[in-house]
Amino acid sequence: MADATAEQARFDAAQALAVSGTGPAYLPPFMASQLGTMGIELELMVLDRLTYDLMPAAPDILRLLDMQSKKWVATPEITTSMLEVATSILSGYDGAAAEIEEIRSSVQRAAFQVGAAISGGGAHPFQKWNEQRIYPKERYRESAKKYGYLAKMFTVFGMHVHIGIPDADDAIRICAWLTQRAALFIALSANSPCWQGEDSGFCSARSNVVGAFPMSGILPAHIRTWRDFEGHFARLAGHGIVNSIKDFYWDVRPKPEYGTIELRVLDTPLHPAYAAALACYARELCVEMAEAEGRWPLNDSPELYAWNRFNAAKDGVEASWINPCTGLALPVRAVVLDDLERLARRSTDPGFGQACRMIEALMQGGGQARWLRSHIDAGSGMNDLSRVASEMFEYRQPGVLAPAAGART
Repeated sequence: MADATAEQARFDAAQALAVSGTGPAYLPPFMASQLGTMGIELELMVLDRLTYDLMPAAPDILRLLDMQSKKWVATPEITTSMLEVATSILSGYDGAAAEIEEIRSSVQRAAFQVGAAISGGGAHPFQKWNEQRIYPKERYRESAKKYGYLAKMFTVFGMHVHIGIPDADDAIRICAWLTQRAALFIALSANSPCWQGEDSGFCSARSNVVGAFPMSGILPAHIRTWRDFEGHFARLAGHGIVNSIKDFYWDVRPKPEYGTIELRVLDTPLHPAYAAALACYARELCVEMAEAEGRWPLNDSPELYAWNRFNAAKDGVEASWINPCTGLALPVRAVVLDDLERLARRSTDPGFGQACRMIEALMQGGGQARWLRSHIDAGSGMNDLSRVASEMFEYRQPGVLAPAAGART
């Protein structure tokens, strides 16, 4: 046990130095985990309760949360108006929904104590990137030096889903499969129609921000095994381009120290309850793909992926999606419903039926971005848009944000 503890300490130290950019590049071995285990990470907005602009109160909220005994964790993000929460290891919808609700209520109480509010959503509707403050942590200072103004532009809010995979080579294969369907999750989660005080014309403005980073994109098609990925990492590290797995801003990437693949494309849902449902959808797809041993996608065209991604970000759940395997263009709504029906027949998760119903509700009325736009159409201003999104987070149960009569502007 002592030797294992010492080895873990060396691993953690090497990883920390690589991530901070102050040590040599380090890619840990893939630590196999149980198929279908999952974890959910949510990046949340910290808002001023009077103006509903972003508020740099994350450090104060985190100090309060650190005093609690909990299974989940809360950590800082790149600017002081953001915080990240991450669940424990989960195995299905019921446990995920319960823990997400505990997180929601705990974070909300802590924020209230420091005069702040919390909100989901992929991008704040009117914040100005140049007014944000970098969180005082070495890794984030290094990111600001490396990426310049892009570090503050990265004040956007996403949901990441980790799915446990037992085998490193299979993790690469399932990454390729899940990447093909990543656009569906952009469409389902899209809720950031406004950017820098203007209607962006997109349902997910957040989705366009990540593309500015040099290591954004998707898993290259030539990578077919874990050894291939190790070689790819080594080549990039040799040029000083990457230092750790965190330098890959891919839409779906392996996360070797957890033994997972990580889906990174989602806007943070307006209500955390939707997060549990969307994560379970991703989980069931991965389990299905894992059982199709040795099968790879028929079409890994980056241009087709980029087109599907663009359409999903632009039109949300009303977008079309070109099936890479058949070449047929289909409505996102129809593809998702077909997936859910097929996955429900084979799922062993007793709560997956409820997850399916939650996702169906999420697509009603054109999805979250359309719910928010209905407030703009009713005459609401950007401050009011931020307020109603925050109020949705505060409710124990999610609901559609129908425009209220006489909405404040």
